Amino acid sequence: MIKFFRKIRYGLIEKNKTGKYLKYAIGEILLVVIGILIALGINNWNENRKLRNQEIIYLDNLKNDINSQIQMLDVYIEFEDIIIDQTKDIIKHYELNDGFNNMDSIYPKLHDLTIRWTFSNANTTLMQLLNSNQINIIQNRQLKEDLIAYNQQIDLFTKNTNINNTNLVDNFTTQTFIEIGSYAFYGNSKRMVKKFNDFYSFETKKVSNSELKNISTQFINEPKIKLELINKVVYRNTLSSLQKSGNLGLKERSEQILLMIEKEIETHK
Repeated sequence: MIKFFRKIRYGLIEKNKTGKYLKYAIGEILLVVIGILIALGINNWNENRKLRNQEIIYLDNLKNDINSQIQMLDVYIEFEDIIIDQTKDIIKHYELNDGFNNMDSIYPKLHDLTIRWTFSNANTTLMQLLNSNQINIIQNRQLKEDLIAYNQQIDLFTKNTNINNTNLVDNFTTQTFIEIGSYAFYGNSKRMVKKFNDFYSFETKKVSNSELKNISTQFINEPKIKLELINKVVYRNTLSSLQKSGNLGLKERSEQILLMIEKEIETHK
């Protein structure tokens, strides 16, 4: 096409038709510009199509991750329910028996209070988008902002959970329950063992020694020890109640984010 116009221009120059030559030259330039614009438009369309396809992949992965997070939160909530129920049973037994007497059915529940669950962030796709500065691939501005805030909420909850587990459970209550209790003779409750066996192979080794059992019962009913133990049982109840509340709140927010993602996926179909 360009060679065709060039021949015409040369012919017009040879015939001294300058006006027509200029018109053809301008027309040739316009055609080249239009061609470039069309090529750029097609290229931009292809790039945008690739980005939108990539966005759909990320949205699907975000959806799967949050579904996994919700399932994990259900497990965490069930676990905290066990701890809360065990503390309530221990407190009730303490009140009915005027202390820690007749403890055969209670010791396993007391030992369950030494266990805590570590919170894990299942949203690997969201973390990948944020760490690689690719979050802007999400076109929906509100969804993008909510995802960023959601990740911050999970980070804060994870840090608080880890701090509470270390400082308030491991270093404060668990040590007392192990030292004062009779873990070697009773182990954990069947309910707790069953819950753990859903995820891990869990078995406790028990020692048979009636004399040491009696010594343990006498020891935990000493006034100072009894006071410390019941205080920490009640405190463990408070910790698990707060942790369960946090898990429930995060589950609710996860479900809201999931709904937003599902709606966004629908807009791309």
